[in-house]
Amino acid sequence: GGGEGGVGAGAEPAEARGGGGGGAGGPGLLPGPWPADELLSPADLLHGQRLFGIGGLSYGNASARHDGDTFWMSASGVDKSHLLEIGREILLVTGYDQAHGVIRLSIPPGVKPRRVSVDAIEHLTIYREHPEVGAILHVHGWVMGATSTEAVYPCGTEELAREVAGLVRDAPDPCRAVIGMKNH
Repeated sequence: GGGEGGVGAGAEPAEARGGGGGGAGGPGLLPGPWPADELLSPADLLHGQRLFGIGGLSYGNASARHDGDTFWMSASGVDKSHLLEIGREILLVTGYDQAHGVIRLSIPPGVKPRRVSVDAIEHLTIYREHPEVGAILHVHGWVMGATSTEAVYPCGTEELAREVAGLVRDAPDPCRAVIGMKNH
């Protein structure tokens, strides 16, 4: 939650504060990235990256409809600015095995895939219910005024996927819906 700028009611925009979120020509959104490489030793930075599986633009995910219910999706934890290998960083999601609760993938021979995003079930449910939706961008941030889920669901559950798809359905234009998830 929070007010304008994403921090609290009456928060100053980043430009007025002279920092935070304006790096690399950014739009001045808060919170700005903190300079981990300036605050941590190289060994501590590497340890944190390995411990949390992060690096670069690793948060969130993106997908684009391929055909019908199949779609391309960024793998979990990959740097979104370096999506290079199909089957490893870019996954073809082909369905959901409800009996086993797992997402099905099509992987080229000889490629060891990264883990599929826990959010793939939400993407699949939206694509199935909304054939007009061609792509989904999942970011970890808050958009003021966004419609949000009512309950806090664990990520990757069918319950969360159904509620998110329902909110997309209720949006004035499902192709441009912005939905918040209380668990994010």
